Amino acid sequence: MAEAPKRRRAAAAKRAASETGWFRPWHFAAVLVVLGFVLYVPAMHGPFVLDDYDMIEGFSAVRSAEWGPVIRSGRPLLMLSFIANHRLAGGFHPFPFHVTNALLHGFNGILVWLLVGAIFDKAVLSERVRAFRSLFVYGLPLLFVVSPIQTESVAYISSRSEVLSATFYFAGMLAFVRLRDRNPWWTAIAVMLCFVGAAMSKQDKLTLPFAVLLLDYLLMSGCDWRGLKKSWPMYGLFGAGIVAGFFIVVRPFLFAKTAGFSLDWQEYLFTQFRVVFRYMRQALVPIGLNVDPDIPGSQSLADHLSWLALLGLLALVGAALWFHRRAPLAAFGLLFFLLVLAPTTTFFPLADFAAERRLYIPVFGLYLALLWLTTRVFEPGASGARWALAGVVALYSIGTFQRSAVWGNEVRLWSDAVAKSPNKERPWTWLGRAQYTAGNIPQAQISWNRAAELVEKGSEQEAFLLGNLGLMEAQAKRWDQAIAYYKRALEIKPNETTLWAQLAVAQIRAGRPEEGWETFDKGEKAWAVISPQYHFLRGQEYFQIGEYAKAAADFQIALNSQPDDEETRRNLEIAKRAAGIQ
Repeated sequence: MAEAPKRRRAAAAKRAASETGWFRPWHFAAVLVVLGFVLYVPAMHGPFVLDDYDMIEGFSAVRSAEWGPVIRSGRPLLMLSFIANHRLAGGFHPFPFHVTNALLHGFNGILVWLLVGAIFDKAVLSERVRAFRSLFVYGLPLLFVVSPIQTESVAYISSRSEVLSATFYFAGMLAFVRLRDRNPWWTAIAVMLCFVGAAMSKQDKLTLPFAVLLLDYLLMSGCDWRGLKKSWPMYGLFGAGIVAGFFIVVRPFLFAKTAGFSLDWQEYLFTQFRVVFRYMRQALVPIGLNVDPDIPGSQSLADHLSWLALLGLLALVGAALWFHRRAPLAAFGLLFFLLVLAPTTTFFPLADFAAERRLYIPVFGLYLALLWLTTRVFEPGASGARWALAGVVALYSIGTFQRSAVWGNEVRLWSDAVAKSPNKERPWTWLGRAQYTAGNIPQAQISWNRAAELVEKGSEQEAFLLGNLGLMEAQAKRWDQAIAYYKRALEIKPNETTLWAQLAVAQIRAGRPEEGWETFDKGEKAWAVISPQYHFLRGQEYFQIGEYAKAAADFQIALNSQPDDEETRRNLEIAKRAAGIQ
């Protein structure tokens, strides 16, 4: 065993000495960054979607940039990165947000490259596996960067939580591998800082200590528990960090609006048994990707063959444990994949059964296990393995470029989702919104009517749809129909001040001004926080009747909440001039 580190150092020195010609390691690093950027060029001008709109709201942590909301978000490092984009760009322009995501993705590819190289330099691996070193060191980061399964994580701005947390996650693993044999306390501090960074970017990344433990036992210690002793300071800090992380980071997350804790945890868990295999198929054969998949729930193990999926998972884990000494690299890859997925695929139900972005870090382990399989199929030195990898990388690259083009256009994105999830309400709702924004009002009405057929009756989402349908009737000057839609929406959500304002405007336009102004008064009392849109709409009506000072006051309030809104700013200037206000 003592000779093994010497042989590895000698092999590393031989590789460095034989490095001639034009190629240098930094060339490959540049390739990863360029690939990570170029493949996502079609998505660079894509709009904000889904949760992205939360950061644009008047009281968002990104807009206010106040420490209180940033800390309470549970993801302060993520919020700070968004704030930096917002400040440097001078507003909420999607392009710089997309560029940051793509550059972070390329940088994560470099971290994966360095991590795999460090593992092959320092881990206890068989000579056969070492013979495929270049396949792992260069192939795995390429697969990580170009895989279409990563598209949602990179092209969806809010999914920077996955990309940024991965930066700290992989950096922590790299720090452990490189520093483990030097100073245990410096190793503990470095990895702990990365652990904190990952958890402060996304709460479910508290799995890093367990991933490091797997890495330590299976690869660094040669499956010998005694080898873990040299890292005892780190594991001591991890124990304290996990406890603190649960109370500081995880508990607030359990009650976040994006969680789905009103769902039955058993139904979620039974469904996840199937979802894990869906994830594996999507990561390896990434076709049929969908921003909003329609996955039926399993209320029991008998539903949708969940029992069979559970047996399959137990078989995979059992095989990894049984063969972990003979195939530690494959065991680590498979167990790492399941471990990092665990927070979103076990007992804590989220609002969606599946999301492709949850695979951003886990695919590292799956691709590691896949490459290990090539060492059993091909002989060392055979060109077949390299050609097979090159073919997969080429196909993945084409798929990612095409998929990022889908993310680059909101109508295209939601049309794709509707085609794949035709019986789910949300894709139809967002398609209607995208069509409405693009000026295609007739198609938007068709989409929203379809969504209204599918939506849960009496839900907030139904109120949203009714309000949108009322807005389109108002634009067509069919005031009575608009009023009917708005009233139905307010029966469901009486505290929505924007609906009250829209109803008031429709009543005034229908020739019932007294009723309309009375509705404005009711809306102002409906909720403690009045929406900027309420003030904007009331300001317009004040202007129409010559109450210019009141109009200016409403426009000012709306602008204070949405300082980037140019239409509100113009209206405010016009109202001030009309009122003689300097």
